[in-house]
Amino acid sequence: MRPLQRRPMQHIDRKELYTNLETRIQYLHSFLDFSSNDIEALISGAKYVKALIPAVVNIVYKKLLQYDITARAFETRSTSYEGPVDPNLSENSPQILHRKMFLRKYLQALCSDPSRMEFWEYLDKVGMMHVGQGRAHPLHVEYVHIGVTLSFVQDILNEAILSHPRLRLERKIAFVKALGKVIWIQNDLFAKWYVRDGDEFRQELVSPEIEREGYLHGKKVLDTGSDSDVEEMPSGGCPFKGLAKDTSARVAPVTLPITPITPTTPLVVQPSLHIPAQSGLPKPVGSSAA
Repeated sequence: MRPLQRRPMQHIDRKELYTNLETRIQYLHSFLDFSSNDIEALISGAKYVKALIPAVVNIVYKKLLQYDITARAFETRSTSYEGPVDPNLSENSPQILHRKMFLRKYLQALCSDPSRMEFWEYLDKVGMMHVGQGRAHPLHVEYVHIGVTLSFVQDILNEAILSHPRLRLERKIAFVKALGKVIWIQNDLFAKWYVRDGDEFRQELVSPEIEREGYLHGKKVLDTGSDSDVEEMPSGGCPFKGLAKDTSARVAPVTLPITPITPTTPLVVQPSLHIPAQSGLPKPVGSSAA
């Protein structure tokens, strides 16, 4: 009797998942089948997300200010604080306007180049900064609020994309799928800083470097000096009005220098990131890296 043959499996090093960000990103990309098709969908659809950014920011902060437990983070820098908060906190309060600016820049960064490791490093740093690390003035936001806010943002974007009157159905599907993968990878990069899985490896990690907000490895990745590249929505206007634009322009496919990940491509962990990239694509805001 011949022995049963085992189904081929990719080996994933558990320790590397918790100590090496590139390994974790590779695994997430492979599991989610994040491929060159997703890269193209994200790049070609970026202009529609950019048109939505001002409306999304206003909707998100209106939601966050509906609850005392999320509003208190803007006064106390911690959602676990139980003391009194400013009863006059509003969408036009200085600290809220400041946070709105960074949310706008963050959403713009999501519209940059996901083929570059710096894209995912920045998403990981966003997660780190919400657990009180990497900042001169620590910020502590509990994970329950992070997860539900990401879902809220995804819901807004999905509705806008799916209701677009000019996008073809196949483009809508591709865009929603690709954007969903990015948001869920961002969710994981938040969760990795909150959950206790892999705690036995934490002593091997280098302590996070304290940097100014909007910087990564000493380089400015968010241009916080001007919002001129984002069109503000008129008061009372339709938040999705910016989507009703000509969609005829398409991004021409170009050679990808990084090996595409497909359902049939084995996951091979290497020193550098290997996901689909496109030369000549938009770079993260403020980045001078090649």
